[in-house]
Amino acid sequence: MTTDQELIQSGNLEAYVCGVLPEDEMREISQRLKGNQVLRNEVELIENCYMKLAQGLAPDAGENEIFDRLLQQLDSKNKTSRGFGPYIGWAAAFALLLLSGYLYTSLNGMKGLNQNLEQQVTSTQQEKQFLESEIEDVQGVNQSYEEAITFIKDKNTVKVNLAGQGDFASTSAVAFHNAEQDVTYLDLDQLPEVPEGKTYQLWSLTLNPLTPTSLGVVAKDETLLKIDNPYTTEAFGITLEPAGGSDSPTLEQLYTLGVIPSQG
Repeated sequence: MTTDQELIQSGNLEAYVCGVLPEDEMREISQRLKGNQVLRNEVELIENCYMKLAQGLAPDAGENEIFDRLLQQLDSKNKTSRGFGPYIGWAAAFALLLLSGYLYTSLNGMKGLNQNLEQQVTSTQQEKQFLESEIEDVQGVNQSYEEAITFIKDKNTVKVNLAGQGDFASTSAVAFHNAEQDVTYLDLDQLPEVPEGKTYQLWSLTLNPLTPTSLGVVAKDETLLKIDNPYTTEAFGITLEPAGGSDSPTLEQLYTLGVIPSQG
């Protein structure tokens, strides 16, 4: 009696899966498969390879020998003089299955190709929209900078240095104010980050008598902040206030203060 390994190498298991062995040999292998996990595993591998071969798929690593034996079975059995009937039937069935597998694979390949092309088109459209959005953002930033530069160069624009006050002497800010346009630009780059739950607030000041008017809370997330300022402003102050701002400045948290220089 042949060993399991000899049977595996013989090619008879491939012939068994294809159903082309004589009836007595088919029965013999069926009996050996009962309770023999090694042979059963091998038969499962052969069945998987058979389906791949029929569908025109390439073997995975380690399946080449099984593929070769399956092809040898098909070739050799059709050339033998004994029992042509079963093998011709097998060859025809195999050819039909192979054609069906080829068509199935081709159709699925075309379907996958179409889906892939659709995904590429969608991805390209999304990238185009993203780039257009980026370009608009850059153009918007460039336009904002151009407006700021034009504003700063205007003959009616005055630069105001806001010096640090008291415990905050190391801080500073810069304002560019144009009373003709009722606009102020503010640079907060030299101020520290605000603590959680706090915000900076800008004040327009008249000096005699000292009267503060809020110009709103301001954030450090922009290089130059453009602020509408229709008030008569003689000085600017920046205080640290609770989030949302205050109705009047907290003088103990006065970070910077600067008087508009005379243009006379």
